[in-house]
Amino acid sequence: MKPIKFHLLKAGHCAHPECVAMRGGRWASLRFPALCGVIEHPQRGVILFDTGYSSHFFDATQPFPERAYRWVTPPTLAPGESLVAQLARRGIAADAVRHVIISHYHGDHVAGLKDFPAARFWSTRADFDALRRRTRLGNLFHGCLPALLPADFMTRLDFADQAKRMALPREFHPFDSGFDLLGDASVAGVPLPGHSDGQMGLAFCRADGRHVFLVADACWTREALDQHRLPTWIASRLFDSQRDYATTFSRLRQLAAGTTEVAIVPSHCEQTWEDWQ
Repeated sequence: MKPIKFHLLKAGHCAHPECVAMRGGRWASLRFPALCGVIEHPQRGVILFDTGYSSHFFDATQPFPERAYRWVTPPTLAPGESLVAQLARRGIAADAVRHVIISHYHGDHVAGLKDFPAARFWSTRADFDALRRRTRLGNLFHGCLPALLPADFMTRLDFADQAKRMALPREFHPFDSGFDLLGDASVAGVPLPGHSDGQMGLAFCRADGRHVFLVADACWTREALDQHRLPTWIASRLFDSQRDYATTFSRLRQLAAGTTEVAIVPSHCEQTWEDWQ
């Protein structure tokens, strides 16, 4: 894989009881950051992996029944914490973002899509088709808010499944292949089904040579992964496939146990966020 420059940013967080997020957890409410990846590609420009929360999330959850989303996982977005604002402080204009890779369509992952008018979007067809066929209440139950998608979303959407398959470095075993999204073997979209029908992670090599695997919501925390603590049945009921989730989780555990050469980055792990600072 070609090494590329990478930054991990946090665009807001939500709160939820630990005992729901993983078995054996406490009743205490924990922070779950909304982590986003920022890749600076030498030829393709700025590429994002998810967008976290933004003001659009609060607009989309203003009406009822969507407002229930806020009640179940209360979000916090500090002034200037949206991804577009953080990129601006780094000298990256919104229209300089060329691609946004969507792990899945849950609101805390796609709330900032409207902030990047020049970007093309990548997702799996399975995830998009699930979003499109569900009713309004069905999408809400699954954590999806179609109002967060830009009006011209369909004309800017590419399906990762249509990209050529590429082999992953041996360090990622048991994950052996992914979608060559940019056609140059620099980033690979890796299917991580279960949490959603077509959830996709991202595998790549950082500029310093470290392998990185952004695993979205295939596990919520490294603690849960390391201690084999799956989500409780309450949380699992919201997954598209509990069986696929367990299989993906097991493969991630195998990866974590077999190597220290891959940085596994769950999208909502506070400890991971602190370790990257």
